[in-house]
Amino acid sequence: MKAYNEQWIYNRAIVAQAERWYRKRFLSDAQINTIRQTYPVDFRQTNGFIEIGLFLFTTVAILGSYLLPSSAFSTLLNNRTTYGLFNIGFGVVVGLVGHQLINKRLLYRNGVDNAFVVTLAGFLSFGFNQLLPTGLSTSTHCLLTLPLLIAILWYYGDTLIAFFTLATFYAFVFDSILSFSWGRSAFPFVMMAVSAILYILSRNPKWLWSQSLVQEAYYNDPQNLFQWITLTVLAASSNYFVVREVNWLLLKPRPEHTPELSLSVLFWLLTFAIPVIYLWQGLLKKDRMLIILGILGLIASIMTFHYYMTLVPLNVALTIGGLTLIGLAVVNIRYLRTPKNGFTDAPDDDSPDEFFINAEALGAIQASAGVHHDGKNDVRFGGGSFGGAGSDGKY
Repeated sequence: MKAYNEQWIYNRAIVAQAERWYRKRFLSDAQINTIRQTYPVDFRQTNGFIEIGLFLFTTVAILGSYLLPSSAFSTLLNNRTTYGLFNIGFGVVVGLVGHQLINKRLLYRNGVDNAFVVTLAGFLSFGFNQLLPTGLSTSTHCLLTLPLLIAILWYYGDTLIAFFTLATFYAFVFDSILSFSWGRSAFPFVMMAVSAILYILSRNPKWLWSQSLVQEAYYNDPQNLFQWITLTVLAASSNYFVVREVNWLLLKPRPEHTPELSLSVLFWLLTFAIPVIYLWQGLLKKDRMLIILGILGLIASIMTFHYYMTLVPLNVALTIGGLTLIGLAVVNIRYLRTPKNGFTDAPDDDSPDEFFINAEALGAIQASAGVHHDGKNDVRFGGGSFGGAGSDGKY
């Protein structure tokens, strides 16, 4: 039913989590080997740098293959309908070739398949919009393209397609709201409300459809991307600088200077309140994403305040800000050398342990390894050794 083997993706997530626990000394050598054998993953694996190179190379190769016939039959493609059908046909060919490569070469996000998925979506979307009547609004084009992008996202579960789908949806909402006379004043509130709803749905997709843990693993990366983007848009839509400058850009005729907002006090309050809420919830729930967005949001809030209420020159403000951030980093690093309330400065590999709180996944690991993960906080490391690539020594 899907482009990739869902069970292998689930197995990959299980093994990755088990290896994190193995590095924390929760699992023995025999247990980790048993888990790897019980949950096989036959995808072709590469590292991030090779994936980027393969993605760029494959994209260039596909575009080169597209330009050759389009140049040869340029006279036949002058018609809008013919050109649209040509792009759709080429997109279908790209999809078929990509499908064969994924199945025969067992590819999974190694760059080559990502390039095929992105170019497939691009050609199909572009060709489809070429077939639509001229004179349609941007929101109409986005709305009609959304089902196509959602179908591609459902089939591939690709992170880049998730980004394009969400960007298309936001473009639809933004352009639609501006078609009303009251749209310019309401757009920040609409964008905040839409972002909040999308974030809640991405956190709890089972509200929309029944989803097993295997399916959850298939869409885990797009789901995380949705959360990052929706929270970022929510904070940006409430920021005084963003709202005021966008309102100025939308004014016709555009005045020389940006006018004051009618609800300036409310937006000043939201500019600082939203990042504080992010940071508070992040610390409360130990959610790294919320903590990062909260800190970045507070920095953006202070920059916004400085932009409109200049108290010191810019170079002085940058110096003070830099020294303050360095000082806070040093203080927190020293303070968290000993874990405090679940926080520590000890490096980790960003383990998504919360994904495996589900009893089904815990039971799968326990059944194959015969081990109970009790989440001990008093684990002490030691006894291991570095090896490979010329390194040697104890830790």
